[in-house]
Order: sequence, then C-alpha cells, then structure tokens
Amino acid sequence: MSAVQGVAGSYRRLLGEPVLRGLAVADACARLPQGMVSITLLLLAAEHASMTTAGLVVGGYTLGQAVTGPLRGRLADRYGLFLVSAVCSIGYALALAVLVAGSLAREPAGPLVAAAAAAGLVVPPLSPGMRSLWSQYAGPGLRHAAFALDAAVFDLAYIAGPALASALATGIAPAAAVAVLVALTGAAVIIIGAQARRGDVARRERQPRARRPLLGPLHSAELRSLLVTGALANAALSAVEVGLTAYTRHHHALWASGPLLAEISVGSVLGSLLLGARLPTGDSHRRLARLLGCYALGLAALTAAGLDAPLLAVAAPVAGLCLGPTLASLFGMAASAAPRSAGTETQAWLNTGMNGGAAAGAVLAGLTAGQPVLALALAALTATAAAVSATAFRQMPNNRTAIRDALPDDQRAPD
Repeated sequence: MSAVQGVAGSYRRLLGEPVLRGLAVADACARLPQGMVSITLLLLAAEHASMTTAGLVVGGYTLGQAVTGPLRGRLADRYGLFLVSAVCSIGYALALAVLVAGSLAREPAGPLVAAAAAAGLVVPPLSPGMRSLWSQYAGPGLRHAAFALDAAVFDLAYIAGPALASALATGIAPAAAVAVLVALTGAAVIIIGAQARRGDVARRERQPRARRPLLGPLHSAELRSLLVTGALANAALSAVEVGLTAYTRHHHALWASGPLLAEISVGSVLGSLLLGARLPTGDSHRRLARLLGCYALGLAALTAAGLDAPLLAVAAPVAGLCLGPTLASLFGMAASAAPRSAGTETQAWLNTGMNGGAAAGAVLAGLTAGQPVLALALAALTATAAAVSATAFRQMPNNRTAIRDALPDDQRAPD
C-alpha cells in the first residue's frame, strides 16, 4: 500500500504543477492521433480503392515519417518545438486534405500514396518533442513519473484511437476521422504554444546555432546501444501482434485478436502507472535489463498459453505488464544521455530505430505465421535478446563526458 501511495503521490505532484499539467493535456492530444492514423488512412483509401492500394497508402505514410524523423527532431531542437510543429502541422493538414480529395475523386494508387507519403514527411515532431519537454520540465524526482505517464497515454491511445477512428469512419465518413485527427494534432501544438508562454519553453528550447557533429547524438555510444535495445524490444512487440493475429485466424476466431491485443495494452498501462513511476535505484541499464527480462518471461508465458487457447486471455495482460515500464525507461535513459541541444533529435532517432525494429519483427513473425505458437516464441526470444543487449552495454564506459567536451560550452548538459 505504501508503494502504491508513493506512486500516486508522484502523479499528484506532477499534475499539480500548471506547466506539467498542460504538458499532460498536450501529450494526450498528441498521442491519440498516433493511435488513429493507420486505421484512418486504411479506411479512407479503401473506401473507393482496393486493399492493396490502402496498404500502400499506409506504407507510404510510415516510410515518409521514418525518413525525416531525425531531421524534424533536429529542426525542433534548433528553432523550437512549437514553431517547427506549427509549420509542419500546416503542411500535414494540406497533405491529408489532398489525400481525402484524391480518395473521393477515386484517383489511382500513385497520387494517393504520394499524398500519404507527403503527410508522413511533415508530421509534426510531437512524439519525440513531448518526451524532450518532459525531460526539461519535470524535475529529477518527477521525471520517471512523467515518462511513465507518457508511456501509459501512448498505450491508451492505441486502445482508444483505433476505436474512435473506426467509429467516425464507418458511422460518418473516413474524412471525419481525418478531420478529428488533424484537430487533435492542432490542439496539441496550440497547447504547447500556450505552455511556451507560461513556462518559457520557447526560450529554453532555442539553442545557439552552433555547429554540431553530422551524426548529432548518434556520436554517443550509449545512445547507439539504446537504439539497438529499443529496436529489439519493439521487434518483440510487433512479432506478438502478428503472432496473436495469426493464432486467432488459425483457430477461426479472428474476432479475438483485437481484445487480446487490447489486454496486452491494458497490462502495459497498469505496469506504466504502477511500476514505471517508481524512482529507480542503482544502474539504469541494469534496471532496463531486468524489465526486459520480465517482459521476455511474460511473452514466454503467453507462448505457453498458446498451447491451450483459453489461457491466452489470462496471459495477455501479464505479457504486457513490463512493456510500459520498459518503454518509460528507454525514453528516460535517452533523455538523460542526450546533449542539451539535441533532446528532440535524440528521441526521434530512438523512434526511428524502434520503428525499424517493429518492421523487422513483423516480417520475421509473418514468415512463421503458419505456426503461430512459433511466432510467439520468436517474440519471447527477441525480448530476451533485448535484455541481453541492455546487459552487455551496461558495462560499456560512459562516454557522455567525451561527447560534452566536443560540444560548445553553451550546449553541454550538466552531469
């Protein structure tokens, strides 16, 4: 009970500060569209085109987002998150409007995919930017609670987002889902602007336009190690999604795939809120390795439950319990290791690495989808590899001092 009260106290302190409370609202507005966008684009394109075209539209959007992610993060670090997000949101809304118009006009696949890719290229960098802001404005005692809250909101968005998008698309029209998605994104940008005036975010975000290394934060071996670990962790998650879907299809119960994946997300939310907010003790890499080890054990239990289908409903939330805290630790460690002037770019690189891992995990699980239990076992092994990765890099010499020494004085982060 005392541990639960301590966690609840962390959230009360976090939400008791006006600037952080505003960031929490902005976080919710920024995350929900992320959960909506894939199903929204899929339903929009499929309204008057084939599912093949719809799949290409989603793929084009995802590819565009991955290609420019670090660049948009670097621009946000240099010119301020609010300014870059505001400019990007205009291009984002225009590109999605072109996509809606093209879908209604029954354009061929090429223009639709091009419009979706253009939207992906200019997605406002709100996801990495929010984590950068949490790192800047939540003090050391609240930072872990902030990242835990961010991870929980992220999971909730992927539960509520698809449901909201599909309800709007089928109940009204796919364009209505697009409109809500754009409105929520714009609301997040406006709230960040308001917090910039209240908390002086804009002044603190802007950094002198000093020359920085070509690879930016990737010069840090610690950050490169986090990219590897994050990619493996997300590959495991993606493999679970494919494996569970294949399992339910194999057992002629495809309807159960959504509830099972939602159970994993519910477990992840609970883990984020209860475990992720607790102040870590000792080495952060060791804590990350322990969390990943527990995540691998949860996935192993899910794999074993696959031998008796009804047990999956019990094992699914257990499998997700350590996922949220793992993501919170990854994002928090990246924020701690990032140079002061590259917080958003650092988080954008982590996003890119994790997206690449997700793609690889989906491909590998797809190759074994004929034997769904094997695909789930592959996910557990991938999570184990992530834990081994975190353990291996734990002994790596910390090169943050060397990185800071290579930066101008006004860009060096404190120890």
